[in-house]
Amino acid sequence: MVRFFVITGFGLAFINGWIIWWLWRALPHTGWLRPLLCLTVATLGLSFPLLYKLGDESLAQVWLLRAGAFWLGMVFYVFLLVLLMDAWGLASRLWLDPPAAGVPRWGAVLLVVGLPLAVGCASWLNAAYPAVRHYDLTIKTTDAIPPAYKNTPLTLGVLADMHLGRIVTAPRLVRAMDMLAPYKPDAVLYLGDMLDDHILLDVEAVAAALTRVQPRLGHWAVLGNHEYISGPIKNSLDILQRSGMQVLRDQWHVLDDVLVLAGRDDRSKPAFTGSPRKSLPEILADLPPEYKKLPLAVLDHQPYFLDEARTAGAVLEISGHTHYGQLWPFHWVVENMYENPHGLLSKKGMYSLVSAGTGAWGPPMRNTARPEVLVVKIHFVEAAE
Repeated sequence: MVRFFVITGFGLAFINGWIIWWLWRALPHTGWLRPLLCLTVATLGLSFPLLYKLGDESLAQVWLLRAGAFWLGMVFYVFLLVLLMDAWGLASRLWLDPPAAGVPRWGAVLLVVGLPLAVGCASWLNAAYPAVRHYDLTIKTTDAIPPAYKNTPLTLGVLADMHLGRIVTAPRLVRAMDMLAPYKPDAVLYLGDMLDDHILLDVEAVAAALTRVQPRLGHWAVLGNHEYISGPIKNSLDILQRSGMQVLRDQWHVLDDVLVLAGRDDRSKPAFTGSPRKSLPEILADLPPEYKKLPLAVLDHQPYFLDEARTAGAVLEISGHTHYGQLWPFHWVVENMYENPHGLLSKKGMYSLVSAGTGAWGPPMRNTARPEVLVVKIHFVEAAE
């Protein structure tokens, strides 16, 4: 984790430094405007890395953090355009005789900033309004199906990766819960990374948002890596529980005598606590015999261990974490990291369902996928022993 932040920090410093260098070269003889623009880029480039963990709840710092987060979502695209401008300038000097006039300096600056700003604003709007995704799954069970589920599916609402804190606030959760409410889910599942920090989190507002959906089988959550990153894990647990979620931390729960939920602690637990998370056989070791024939659904924030779930006999694993890259072109990265980076995969007798997330981390922006609220209907059919 530390190595990730160090590498990312050096990468952002290089990218922002190159952009500042380009602006300085592109705008000679512009008086105070040139240092002002360069200082603005430097401030925005530093604000998110510095204030994400070190900032407080003062209004100035919160808004500077948000501005830095928005710039973080734009900076890669600005950097690409700057590289193209430099490549064009180099090519014109080497091969064109006489050198091409190219784009006027101010025109180049407006293009380099304006195009990413337009993409950023569109991505911000996309991230602010989730879509409802519907999945109908048929699951075989060797146990007798309760009468209530012979002709009626078990309906689950699923949210993941809200990243509530100073950037994504409780009204975003209210919007998601209001989208879910008309489907009257039997249970709502929260797949981790519901929290991003503890600094300005309105627990009462989060709890009020959850009450907008009243599932008869409750609100069930697992931890993600950001529950550990955001602060002491006991504080994250306290916030989730006070909000109305029941947290499965390497534990199982039986939903209405029809489905076993195995909620796994996040794979980042050893890095933060020094103790391992339990394996699925360890989690299920004390499952009573009368429940061993029920279908098993695994809740695991990160979809790394699909084969482990299959080996344990799971018919379904539900995960989040990937955001499907969140911003182009990072979806190509997650596509190469995970067996199932997003959506539904049916393989070797198990469904893997991965949510792109309901909120956003860092930049409150998305352009590789809509944020989503999942409505999962599980239809049970009897199978021979």
